[in-house]
Amino acid sequence: MGSGSQYWVRRVIWLLLAAAVTVGLLAPIYLEIIVSPPAQQFYDHVDAVPPDKILVLFCDWEPGTKGENAPQTEAVIRHCFERDIKFAIFGWAYPPGPELGQQIADRLAEQYGKQYGVDWVNWGFKLGGGPMLRGLAKDIAAIVSEDIKGTPIRQVPLMRHVHDIEDVGMLVDVTPSATVPELIRYIYGIYRTPIGFACTGVMAPEAFPYLDSGQLVGILKGLVGAAEYEWLIRHRGQATEWMPAQSFAHVLIIVLVVLGNIRSLARRRSKSG
Repeated sequence: MGSGSQYWVRRVIWLLLAAAVTVGLLAPIYLEIIVSPPAQQFYDHVDAVPPDKILVLFCDWEPGTKGENAPQTEAVIRHCFERDIKFAIFGWAYPPGPELGQQIADRLAEQYGKQYGVDWVNWGFKLGGGPMLRGLAKDIAAIVSEDIKGTPIRQVPLMRHVHDIEDVGMLVDVTPSATVPELIRYIYGIYRTPIGFACTGVMAPEAFPYLDSGQLVGILKGLVGAAEYEWLIRHRGQATEWMPAQSFAHVLIIVLVVLGNIRSLARRRSKSG
């Protein structure tokens, strides 16, 4: 096949992919979502956070992965608000993360009648990597002296009885990056605090060894993981709305791969004949 033919084949494939996504968005076909065991385990552990402990939601993502990480973040926050689970938003990998998480929490708080500082708090963004995480586990106020609004952390009502990692029932890391090994090393490895991992689709294969070893209690895999979580909390959100487009695109790719292999086999047979 000449370079000119390859040029047009690539563009036809791009056009077909654009058409598949467009059809999936404009004329979606919704099917029952089969919840995977990692997503179910993730949900179950969030649901089981004790009432006297908080959940720490690491918003370690930025606008570039909003398509996957934002629906994951929203599903977890919605679950916390519905079950009256207190939580803290925090970030240490991407500076925009806590602010993006705050925007989602503010929007959902209006729907659920929740109050900042009472039902959730935002610790903002902190640098420091492993040493910072070690310090956070021993004394939260020593690392987070004030919240994202500049209020001294001990003056935030939610934080009056939250001092160290013993007051945390679960960590949830929403990220496109390899941050979870640090959390496992410095938090789970020492204190055995449960960790749930909500990652982009391409990051999921690297995380399964941690799930199999019990160092993670659950995984949300990209957009499909967010859709599974929405199914569990009985809310059709953004991830569920986008799943038909993703599914149509995947079906198209599978069809193209099959056709490509058929064509390749036909060419080999014609040459050998």
